[in-house]
Amino acid sequence: MTDQMGECNGNMYTLRPKTLAVLSQMLNPPKILLSDDGHLRDWRGLAELIGSDVLTIQNFENHPDPFMALFCHSLKNLKIHEVIAILKKMDRFDVIDDSKPLIERDLSLLSESTNSSMEIKLFGNKSPVTINDLEHLKENGDLLQYDAFVLYAKEDHKFLNQVVDKMEGEYGFKLCLKDRDLIAGLPFEHEAVTELITNRCRFVMPIFSPNFLNSEDNKFFVNFTEALGIEKGCRKIVPCVYENCPLPKSISYYSRLDYTKRNQYWDFWEKMKKSLENPSSSKLNSKEELKIDIKEDSSSSLRKEFLESSKPVNSEKEEKEEKEKKVFFNGKNEEDTKSKNWLKRMIKKPKKKKEKQEAAAC
Repeated sequence: MTDQMGECNGNMYTLRPKTLAVLSQMLNPPKILLSDDGHLRDWRGLAELIGSDVLTIQNFENHPDPFMALFCHSLKNLKIHEVIAILKKMDRFDVIDDSKPLIERDLSLLSESTNSSMEIKLFGNKSPVTINDLEHLKENGDLLQYDAFVLYAKEDHKFLNQVVDKMEGEYGFKLCLKDRDLIAGLPFEHEAVTELITNRCRFVMPIFSPNFLNSEDNKFFVNFTEALGIEKGCRKIVPCVYENCPLPKSISYYSRLDYTKRNQYWDFWEKMKKSLENPSSSKLNSKEELKIDIKEDSSSSLRKEFLESSKPVNSEKEEKEEKEKKVFFNGKNEEDTKSKNWLKRMIKKPKKKKEKQEAAAC
């Protein structure tokens, strides 16, 4: 390796998607043989040597791209030369040799960008990366937040225009498009995209088509978003199928917006709207419904009070007559019960005497 790679202090997130894709292809397949020091020689060995715990590694095993999941979790913040040293401990010199030209190219781009007059700190606080960020910073003092970052193929621009017209024009969502919203001349465009996906976009909506799957960058950002959703424990990706194509296996577990199956009984755009809605807005709606229910309950109680108050009021004479009737009939009932009890006693007593006399005679 060159001295440039050994002395570089750049982090792993400065590597381009093509470089990371090569690392994934070489480190994801499991290796049975261990290194001379007893380390695993696939992505698991890399995870152990950077300090990942057992539960984290077990979770990454179920991911379609374990290396990318590890990259999003903790690998992206390491220095490139540190990862190269770990690969040497794992006896993976083949990975170092195959990724060498790509890493050197990424490092040269990094050095050019740091020496250029236009230097933008992509991962700093309040660093503008979109065209509207500067205006939003001046007005509100913060960066603009988006409802969704849209991944697409340039060949599908007609459908993309429909999505923008519907979601932004009719429903008022704020979408982020790489070719439209990103500031031109960013030294590392994919860094800006990963930053937007991670911290400033609630969802990522990939528009799947045969053209979409031909892009390595799109595949990278889909895998990155899936790993990010697993790390944060939330739904982060909203897949949209524009044209029939073989989808990644992991996408089959998501509910999809399928444009190819639209019909008069199924409103595709309404489904997309509900998928991109902010969950907090639904909470507000539920609170409003509760307020309505409370009002209805209070109104029903008022109705009861009104009905009771509207009953005809009896005169004083009628009330006295009713009381006298109750007393009269209650008195009769008491006398009847007393007489009945007295007769029962009289009948029972001779029986007891007869029994005693018979017992004495015996």
